[in-house]
Amino acid sequence: GEWSRAETCPSGQRLVSFRLRVEAPRGVWDDTAANAMAAICSGGTLLEGRGGPQGTWGNWSLPCPPHGGVCGLRTRVERPQRAGDDTGLNDADLYCCSS
Repeated sequence: GEWSRAETCPSGQRLVSFRLRVEAPRGVWDDTAANAMAAICSGGTLLEGRGGPQGTWGNWSLPCPPHGGVCGLRTRVERPQRAGDDTGLNDADLYCCSS
């Protein structure tokens, strides 16, 4: 794949919530899994990655508490399937810290 342009919160703001656009498994067809991510900054700015159009947006994560923001992440990536259909990124967790 190719990197899209960087999306950043305005100065002094933090990421506080996110959601993924994920394509459901397609059986024998090519699966893509996570295709895009959107995030909300503490001041309300919406950031949206320029991912593929496949899939549907999931629910927004619970927001970080006041004065908190995203400070860590964990990803779920499918192992190579050898002769099977690889999807790559399947899910993500973002973790909040208080300032």
